[in-house]
Amino acid sequence: MSSIDASGQDNEDKNKLCPSDRTTHDKSRSAYMDEFSELLKKVPSGILWNELATSQQRQLATSLWEATNYGGKPKPGQFKDVEPKRQYLEWVLRMEHDKQWRNSQKKRYTADN
Repeated sequence: MSSIDASGQDNEDKNKLCPSDRTTHDKSRSAYMDEFSELLKKVPSGILWNELATSQQRQLATSLWEATNYGGKPKPGQFKDVEPKRQYLEWVLRMEHDKQWRNSQKKRYTADN
């Protein structure tokens, strides 16, 4: 069922492309990204840093964290504003997971054609 907005335009197409409905139109993102993110949150920090992440991923996460937190040396009064370094590593790992997913999909669709 379509709806009409204030300008009299049909909203049916807008509803089809709802951003909350990734499964129907965003095939470029891993279908398991939410599950992967939840898994990363549950993994102990030691395993995350020392076993799951490569040295390049650790370096990137550390560099991003330092750049965001004033070179890694915040002033004493700003310690409460410092974000945990783990968040940056989780972000790097999610981006790597997404990159691998897109590459596998690209290879899959290239092989099918």
